[in-house]
Amino acid sequence: MSDVGMEPRPPLLLFALLSLHFSSCFLLAAASLYNTTDQLVILDHSNFSSTVHGSPSAWVVEFYSSWCGHCITFAPTWRLFGAHLADWEHTVKVGVLDCAEDDNVPICREHEVMGYPTVMLFAARTNKGDVGTDMKRSSTIEEMGNSVIDFLVEKQRANNGSSSWVNLQPYRGAAADAWSEVRNYGTVEHVIVIVDVPKSYRSWSTILDLGGYSTVAVRYKEVDINDAREFGSVTLPVVIFIDKTGKEEVVKDAPKTREELKEMIMKKLGLNRGMLPYKTIFSGRKTDASMKKDDVEGAGDGQPEEINSDILNYEDDLPDTAFTGTEREDQVYMVDIENAISYALGHEVIQFKVISGEALKSLQEFLDVLVRYLPARPVVHKFLSKLYKYTLSHGDNINGAQFAKVMKSIQGADTVLPSHQPWIGCLGSEPRYRGYPCGLWTTFHVLTVNAVLQDGNSEFYNPKKTLRAIHGYVKHFFSCKYCSQHFQEMYAEDAESSVNVADDGILWLWRGHNKVNKRLKGDATEDLLHPKQQFPPKKSCPACWNESEMSVKEVLTYMKNIYAKGALSFRGTQTISVPLRNKLAKVREELDKHKQKEKITPKLPVNKKLQNISEDQALRPLNTWGFNSTDVSLCVFLYGISTVIIMCVYCMVVIRRKMRRRRFLEAYKLPSRTEDVNQKASQEYIESIDNHHKVEE
Repeated sequence: MSDVGMEPRPPLLLFALLSLHFSSCFLLAAASLYNTTDQLVILDHSNFSSTVHGSPSAWVVEFYSSWCGHCITFAPTWRLFGAHLADWEHTVKVGVLDCAEDDNVPICREHEVMGYPTVMLFAARTNKGDVGTDMKRSSTIEEMGNSVIDFLVEKQRANNGSSSWVNLQPYRGAAADAWSEVRNYGTVEHVIVIVDVPKSYRSWSTILDLGGYSTVAVRYKEVDINDAREFGSVTLPVVIFIDKTGKEEVVKDAPKTREELKEMIMKKLGLNRGMLPYKTIFSGRKTDASMKKDDVEGAGDGQPEEINSDILNYEDDLPDTAFTGTEREDQVYMVDIENAISYALGHEVIQFKVISGEALKSLQEFLDVLVRYLPARPVVHKFLSKLYKYTLSHGDNINGAQFAKVMKSIQGADTVLPSHQPWIGCLGSEPRYRGYPCGLWTTFHVLTVNAVLQDGNSEFYNPKKTLRAIHGYVKHFFSCKYCSQHFQEMYAEDAESSVNVADDGILWLWRGHNKVNKRLKGDATEDLLHPKQQFPPKKSCPACWNESEMSVKEVLTYMKNIYAKGALSFRGTQTISVPLRNKLAKVREELDKHKQKEKITPKLPVNKKLQNISEDQALRPLNTWGFNSTDVSLCVFLYGISTVIIMCVYCMVVIRRKMRRRRFLEAYKLPSRTEDVNQKASQEYIESIDNHHKVEE
């Protein structure tokens, strides 16, 4: 059949891929705190280098994380800051980069972003490898703008600016001579000199505000003695307008604020925003398609390798989704814990250029606690064990990029740490809510509870070990700066002094979590569908509440019930096919378990005096007929030697018999020898007959 004239039918697979692509794009845009309606440049791994490096403009970039509570709170301020600097893009541009995106992690690591939000300043024509300059923390948009101005003035003074920048250096000459320093003389129609106090951010801001108008050149002159004589006792600033003919017009007692000063100048010269050149504020995006993608409303509005079935939830040969328990309203899900650990190790830890010193020790302690006390799936436990072993055997420092490669190399058929699975218990109403912070809190509670349930009765148990590991991770690796700082303050307040027995660690973390819930209630980071409240709520644990107060005893029982290994639901976890182990391995494991049980079997007290045994003499084990291990070993040795001797004697007898039989057979098989014997016998017979005849005669 001919296909001529038939319209080609698009394959269903193509439609599926396109649908997946657009849905993922929507989710990414929804998870971001910024979008293309904001007056700033959205940067990512594909456009950061081409946009920032080598640019004639300076850059001020916020490195943030879409899950970070303080970043969510800070986003409206940064959005307003972008609008505040919108007219300064001829000299400096404002950008954002989401370090929560896996593809952006290498950029954040390269620029040594250790916490969020981090604001970096980049000079003009910056090169790859330049990590930028940290902008000092500011409480207002105006202070942030002043920090940017200080950076620009300093770079321009050191000849590290660009020809496209406005001139921010103080003008030293007479106002009438200002035309001599004007660039692009043909397009400029007016020169404006603002005489103001030294280091006037008001004047610098006005210069940057008007820098986009090609018909105006604005200079800032610090007031001196001659200016004081000329203008008398007027209040500053004084604005001098000079046209091409040299005609001057002096405006004394000019407006005192930046906005009023700018409006006065624009009104006097007949300027309007329509005269500004075409805005390229979104030029940082890769393509038009990628811009359309982001036009969605932004959201900003145990021991290593010792897998013990008594510690883990499953045997190795059971399916990884074998949980069949009945889920409760306050159910804890393993998928949330795995997501948190995956993000913590595969995102926050690898963001370090080099992990060393106290940070490396904290990482080792955190992995140690995960291996010991996290009731993980066997394949996940094995992954964590190998990763922990790597950190112990890799010297005094670990490279972040190398750590990421090791994590990828460890992934295998029976060693898996899923990268990301859909949240269940920590699912928020929007991607920016809950998620990773919720999963991390859940992980911490599971660790403290299972540490007590597993080793709490041991005389060698250290109740502070798990909390110290958690504190070390939060201090060095949790990238929300303010969250980390608050946690450290809580820990320094009473953790070391109040945690003395096993259950104290569980209760301290519970109290700390409730302090955080109380502080964040009503905050911009609160999910309205999951409001912050004291945990556990009355609905989940009525026995925990006594009117307005909580019963510590009931809370402890409740937490041990919901965070214990047998209570965790594995619904939603990625199904991982694990090869079945052979029978020999199973037998070996059962033998090891049996030996382990024998070692821990309690010994009954024995009265040595009744058995006429001295106190320093060791007891002989039962069922050995009075023989010790040496006697038994000697008997076995003698038995072996006797067996060997008997076998040797038997072999010698058999061999001798066979040799005699062989010689006998060989003797009768020789023909020459048989004839001689016959001849000799015949001769003797003849001789005997002759002798007989002689006797008769």
